[in-house]
Amino acid sequence: MRWEVGMEVPEGSGNSQVSLVAPGFVQLVGGDSPCSGSVEIYDRNQWKAVCHSHFGAKAAEVVCRELQCGTALSVHGAAQLGEGAGPVWDRELQCVGNESALSFCPTETPKDKACTHSNGTHVTCTRFRLVNGSTACEGRVEVEVLGTWGTLCASRWDLSDAHVLCRHLGCGFAESIPGGGHFGRGTGPVWRDSFHCDGTEAHLGQCLVTALGASPCSQKNAAAVICSGPAHHMSVRLVGGGSRCDGRVEVFQHGTWGRVLDEQWDMQEASVGCRQLQCGEAEAAYTPVRAERGRGPVGLRGVRCAGHEADLSHCNTSLPESMPTEGIMEDVGVVCQGSRRVRLGDGAGLCAGRGEIYYQGRWGTICDDAWDLADAAVVCHQLGCGGALEAAGSARFGEGSGQIWLDGVNCSGAEAALWDCPAKAWGQHNCRHKEDAGVICSEFMALRLENSDGCSGRLQVFYNGIWGSVCSNSMTDETASLVCKQLSCGDRGYLKTTSRYAKLTRTSWLDHVECGKSNSSFWQCPSAPWHLQSCDDRREEAHITCNGKSEPSRQMSSPLGVVKCREGTRRGFDFPELDPVAAGGTKVTSVLRATHVHQQQSTAGLPSASGGCRGNSRQGLRGDHAGLSGVPPPGTVSCCSVNQGPCRAEHLGPSCSAMWEECMGTCCCPDPGSMGMRRGQLCSLLHDP
Repeated sequence: MRWEVGMEVPEGSGNSQVSLVAPGFVQLVGGDSPCSGSVEIYDRNQWKAVCHSHFGAKAAEVVCRELQCGTALSVHGAAQLGEGAGPVWDRELQCVGNESALSFCPTETPKDKACTHSNGTHVTCTRFRLVNGSTACEGRVEVEVLGTWGTLCASRWDLSDAHVLCRHLGCGFAESIPGGGHFGRGTGPVWRDSFHCDGTEAHLGQCLVTALGASPCSQKNAAAVICSGPAHHMSVRLVGGGSRCDGRVEVFQHGTWGRVLDEQWDMQEASVGCRQLQCGEAEAAYTPVRAERGRGPVGLRGVRCAGHEADLSHCNTSLPESMPTEGIMEDVGVVCQGSRRVRLGDGAGLCAGRGEIYYQGRWGTICDDAWDLADAAVVCHQLGCGGALEAAGSARFGEGSGQIWLDGVNCSGAEAALWDCPAKAWGQHNCRHKEDAGVICSEFMALRLENSDGCSGRLQVFYNGIWGSVCSNSMTDETASLVCKQLSCGDRGYLKTTSRYAKLTRTSWLDHVECGKSNSSFWQCPSAPWHLQSCDDRREEAHITCNGKSEPSRQMSSPLGVVKCREGTRRGFDFPELDPVAAGGTKVTSVLRATHVHQQQSTAGLPSASGGCRGNSRQGLRGDHAGLSGVPPPGTVSCCSVNQGPCRAEHLGPSCSAMWEECMGTCCCPDPGSMGMRRGQLCSLLHDP
């Protein structure tokens, strides 16, 4: 799926803001995405602002179509044109709405007075829509890609993604995500891309998107959502928090959002607000500190609830004009149970890192006392990261800061969320941050060129605990160049293959990887589904040579960026400031990471690239049952026996190398088709030849 259209701004435009430009006539500038912003038209060798009174909804539809941004979501005045901000276009558009480009719309001299800088035009386009629902705020999710609308596959669709879409469409929050073709089947293509949102993004374009290795998807497995609907009188929202279920309270009245002020706000009122937002029980009612107080209009002054009401409109409330009789009224806030979140911080990607929980409006860590694979499995499941490969302890991914929320976690592995597991009371522990727990999940992915210099060699992908080759079928130099850019190995790459036939017995994960010009990451490129033996001839393996070289410190990269590997340490995981990992690492590796929220996170904690391994992971694993594709389902991993004997040569599979001796001579790799790891360590994670 392609998400961007890249056009050059005409020379001399003087526009340094993020913008999307159609060939020669229109652009959107200053928005929060390439498909939103103030409208500017290129006329007589300069960009000119367009007055809101000279630009209507039909013109907005044409602009969005021309910019390949889908359909118009909103068009409104943008009072941001100060005196001297640049010229203003002196024409008025008369679009019918079906034009392919704005240059085809008739124009005329404005009938009203000449436009000034007092009011510009802001357009927000969207590539997303809901179809076949009874309202505009429910239906099957469709996405526009290069002018073609298609159904979004539901394979990774979850409530966090749905919340972001509902908010973006002005439809409140997601109440449910029905499956099974609830809103019928589409007729166009099915996009297999997956969104990885945490729920706080303004639109889906801010979420990490992956398509690599996605399985085929049919119209009957379409993503769908039922949103709460547009804001109405006495709708409630929470702002300024870390989720949609915590923050300062605002109510919607007379077409605008207003603050709620009170001097006696408590749990009864907070409970009603949480119930109205479908955010579970209230955990706290509070008064925001001065820096977090609102500055907009006041919606209500004083709210008195019994606690059982369905929403705040049923409580005794006062209008903003009503003056308090006593006390000092201040902004009010609430923390609902639905605000709880889990993430893996300071790791090598979305699916590996230090375990962290968002509770009571603050992020905190987890103590490693009794931390094991069952606990880690719950975290991986919550994050959509498959099964657990390792439960790490002793601050493997660096020491966190602030609160330690959980200690003595004892999950069965079947719980829906980590906080459903038995544990000590919130915040009660006898730990320090040097005991922070970590997790490595089976969906952790990485990319490298297997060679001593890291910028040339056999292309490999790390997935489900194993390094595997990438087949060269359908691959172009464009894909090779994207790999080089992602590994910080220059901006051009050249694909090479060997002419010598040899049967390929090692893992080859992917085939038919086809990256386009608009793909900004290897992980966004469509390909055949994951399979252990995607190609069986060594002549099919992709080898890439980049035009740049890595720094002497080496690097490792993932969808979160490039990870530098330090030399001269025997530890499998290292944690210098933001310069991570890899004992004696010599590979350049790219790991799958989020790009909008965690971009500044340390990438410490990658498994060793070529050195020994050390740590206090509780158990090694083996995947005993491969699925139809040859990939063991993440939920079928089992523990290796503690008494597993030393590996014999015939037992060493593709995920076990001769380095097994440094893991105390034990392993669980009975055959090349297993997903085995050595007991106690994932020594070979980044080392297979």
